[in-house]
Amino acid sequence: MEARSAPPAVRLVVALVALEAGAALAGAVAGVVVLVRGAQLPGATAGLVVLALGLAAALGWAGRALLRGGRRWARSPVLSWQFMLGVLALAGWSTTPQPWPTIVVLVAGVVVGGMVAPSTVVWTSATSGTSAPVPED
Repeated sequence: MEARSAPPAVRLVVALVALEAGAALAGAVAGVVVLVRGAQLPGATAGLVVLALGLAAALGWAGRALLRGGRRWARSPVLSWQFMLGVLALAGWSTTPQPWPTIVVLVAGVVVGGMVAPSTVVWTSATSGTSAPVPED
């Protein structure tokens, strides 16, 4: 299966997951800048940089697998991350009166919706030898 033939829901999910991976990568770069400038807690900052790099890599890997199709395992890390984002954003509503928690919850909701769309489930469940039609969303 080729990425060009991926259903629209899969392409939307992959675009949003790529955006999240980019945000994690930007966070890692910001952490490195803080380390270079002299962080008050260098060990914790370095740990967060490693965590952000790992998250960006995992999301990128899962997104690539989603585009290729036939890889059910890619749904788990993507969905798990969306639920974690949702919890973090909901916690942010109580501490930060800013619009970012709403935006994060909306993006996570769109990704979860796209991941459970029938076309995405068929796309990620199909094996390379099957020619099952992918339903339109």
